[in-house]
Amino acid sequence: MAELLPQDEYEEEGLPRLGLWITLVVILLILGLGGIGYYLFQKLRAEQAGLGGTVGKEVQRVIDLTHQVTALQKEIAVLHEQVSRLEAQQQSHQDLWRRMLDEQAKVFDTKLAALDKKLESSHAKLAAQIQALGRQISRTRADVMLADAEYLLSVANQKLRLTGDVAAALRAMEAADELLRQSGDPAVFKVREALVQEMTALKQVKTPDIVGVSARILALEDKVNDLPLFLPHMGKVATKPAAGKKAEGGDFLEQWKEVLTIRRRRTGRPVEAILTPEEVEAIRHALILKLETARFAAVRGEPQIYDTSLQAAEKWLETHFDVKDEAVQAFIAELKALRQQPVTVQLPEIGQSLRLLRHLPQLRLDLHRIEPPPAGRNGTEAGG
Repeated sequence: MAELLPQDEYEEEGLPRLGLWITLVVILLILGLGGIGYYLFQKLRAEQAGLGGTVGKEVQRVIDLTHQVTALQKEIAVLHEQVSRLEAQQQSHQDLWRRMLDEQAKVFDTKLAALDKKLESSHAKLAAQIQALGRQISRTRADVMLADAEYLLSVANQKLRLTGDVAAALRAMEAADELLRQSGDPAVFKVREALVQEMTALKQVKTPDIVGVSARILALEDKVNDLPLFLPHMGKVATKPAAGKKAEGGDFLEQWKEVLTIRRRRTGRPVEAILTPEEVEAIRHALILKLETARFAAVRGEPQIYDTSLQAAEKWLETHFDVKDEAVQAFIAELKALRQQPVTVQLPEIGQSLRLLRHLPQLRLDLHRIEPPPAGRNGTEAGG
């Protein structure tokens, strides 16, 4: 029993320690479970908060999409309205084009009907011309020659009146005279007599040398700058020095010397002023302008302007240039010679022979009323 007492005491002392450890462990477990639960609780709240934000963003996106869909619906409605308006405009344009096409069709129908009538009249004229051609074929050889001669004389008159082609008119008249001669009709004697007079007048026509006149005027223009003036004047127009370059002393003196130099000339007329270089250039250019006016008038065939311009140039020379100088005198003489040059053609009248040929039946009647000419003369005229 004595030995058991310490053991019991030991057991009595160990029980409280075990309970203490158990209590500590339980407390630690409780604290751990509490911490774990708190951690899980916080994590759950965080996840709930994140889920709530995501849901809010999605809801906001849904709201934005709803607004966009509403705006698109409004735009679609506007587009539908515009499409309807465009369809209405297109329909109005189609109606307008349809009316225009209908009007054009009516106009074309009218023109087509007029063209049909014109074609019918043309067919009638063509038939008449064919009949006339048939009658012409049935004529005698002399009648055909006379008709051809009349045509050639008509062509000669048109050539001379419209284009002034003297050579072509002469060729046509010579061919017509040959046909009249070959016809052997004695009534064409007066026609041939008038025709010979007209051809003689045409052969005496002189065609003006416009190219030569123009070349002579251009040659005079090249001599204008070398002609001496009547009034004294300074040197040439001063030229501006190049930018960035300073004139040296010698150049400066030369320039002033050129400006102050006056060309002196003895003259019997009073001198009113000294011309500046610019005035000298203006006088020469005015003379060139008068010569150019005369040259253009010669090219255009305007004799009055041509003569007036040359006369003005001559007076300008006598007023502003030294008429005692040989070059100026030769210049004036050339102007006087140019004024004598014709720049247009004086064409004679050649319509008398054509008028007589067109009245050939009357000439035949007149020929039968008078005595027939002697046989030798008649034979000569008929053969010649």
